[in-house]
Amino acid sequence: MTPEDLIQETKETIEFKTKKIEVIDKEINEIKQDATKKIEKLTGERNQIVAQIIKDQGGIEKLEKLINADSKVESK
Repeated sequence: MTPEDLIQETKETIEFKTKKIEVIDKEINEIKQDATKKIEKLTGERNQIVAQIIKDQGGIEKLEKLINADSKVESK
């Protein structure tokens, strides 16, 4: 193998590996984008559930106050 052949082979190897890196980077970015979308969706669902819990807790507090007020009226 001549030095020129070795240089050419090395250049081809570098080009192949560079293309492989580009493919891997593209796949990584796609995975990141998919993960970000899923995280945003789940975060939205979580926030809705938290809002429902807070709303339900407020409803429970109102009911407890009504029950306590009724109990006080009945005991008098």
